[in-house]
Amino acid sequence: MSNSDKYELLRYMPDYYDGVYEMVELLKAQSKTLSEIEDNHTRSLLNEFVTQADEKGISIFEDQLGIKPGANDTLETRRNKVLMYGLPPQPITVRYLQNLFKISSIPAEVSVDYHQRTVIISAKSAEISASQLDYMKYLLNVSIPANMLYEVKIALNNVELTDDWFIGIGMTSRAELTVGADLSQVYN
Repeated sequence: MSNSDKYELLRYMPDYYDGVYEMVELLKAQSKTLSEIEDNHTRSLLNEFVTQADEKGISIFEDQLGIKPGANDTLETRRNKVLMYGLPPQPITVRYLQNLFKISSIPAEVSVDYHQRTVIISAKSAEISASQLDYMKYLLNVSIPANMLYEVKIALNNVELTDDWFIGIGMTSRAELTVGADLSQVYN
């Protein structure tokens, strides 16, 4: 039964009950109850799938996986975290990280300084939101090996990204997060 026809059972009432007030009211009450049961059953079925789950369903997945959602996390961000946690292990490559960012709608480029063992993420401030930055940090923390650092470079508006001018987030160790800004521009 759907909400569009909340008194569907009345269509199946035998003709000899026409005009019997009690039977009409009884079928109306049963139709409403059956409609609510069907809606709850459908929602329970959809909550079995991460991509279809509502907030209650996602909270069950998060509880099972031990994920604590952030205060500002949207339902889509929470779904992505659950899906990320459930991904099968794969080799961590630049292509893999770029694909994760693409799937998560994070507009950033990934490169690696192999000599320094640093992953460098470049983005533009006009294209990336604060929640996307938070989710990007989460992805980097769960994806990048412990012996590697990451550096996030954010270009301010239309300023080109260079080594001399950026605001960034750098990970010096798994226990300590440093946030710094290098605003010294080399003038000729």
